[in-house]
Amino acid sequence: MASNPAALRPAEDLAHALAGHLAFLAESQPAGAHDVRIGNDLHGGFARDFATADGGRVMVVAFTSQQFADLARTTGRAGTFAFLERVLHADFSATDDLLTYRGTIAALLAPWFARRTVGDLAVAFAGTSVSWAPLPNLTARPRGSSLRPG
Repeated sequence: MASNPAALRPAEDLAHALAGHLAFLAESQPAGAHDVRIGNDLHGGFARDFATADGGRVMVVAFTSQQFADLARTTGRAGTFAFLERVLHADFSATDDLLTYRGTIAALLAPWFARRTVGDLAVAFAGTSVSWAPLPNLTARPRGSSLRPG
């Protein structure tokens, strides 16, 4: 899920159209919110969107234990997660424990993402198995598109 902005433009247009049909745009417009009521949790792995230092948001997904290990290593949280596994009697290579402790994991990762730009993340995740991509702002008009929110 590495990012290629030029290749994502048709997908971004489609996402805006689909989101409009599902009423997500109307839901997010009043407060200018990026998150909608359904969230981004994933059963069978870890998935979460994070705010970045440049005002963007990125989606990060770890379906496999290798992807989660790479995410932990890249963010400098491997030792912290290993400690939590011991204290909580958890196994973050097990999908049930990733789901159970997703809030704690996300809270520990959020400051790392908040201190980096989308460009910084591209460099940090290059050569890793971490799946990630910038999220489009659903309240903004897509680039080069006649689609409008609402």
